Amino acid sequence: MWKRPLEFLKFSLVGAVNTGVDFTVFTVLTNLGVLILVAQCISYTCGVLNSFLLNRTWTFRGCAQSSKSFLRFLLLNLGTLIVTYILLVYFHNNLGLSILFSKLLATSVSLFINFTGSRFLVFS
Repeated sequence: MWKRPLEFLKFSLVGAVNTGVDFTVFTVLTNLGVLILVAQCISYTCGVLNSFLLNRTWTFRGCAQSSKSFLRFLLLNLGTLIVTYILLVYFHNNLGLSILFSKLLATSVSLFINFTGSRFLVFS
């Protein structure tokens, strides 16, 4: 009965760490003048690698084979990267929000996409 809420809590804690990694790398890169698309791809990839390792070993405790689950995880996160980039650019360019606030909003949407995909497609 408590398995799903506990998994979501763990997933959210891992996500907080990943978001810290992502935001730190993104902030450094954009402050260095790196294009937003490149900075987003690099920072997101850093978070994705951390996410897979922590979710596999702690959140979902090895519920799937490593190579197959990693490929599904990469595909899920590629789709999420596309969605978050579109939202990031939309929030920043069309709504005039700051780049970091735009990233925060886009990242919030990705939490739900990633948990659902991770639970039912990657670590099922």
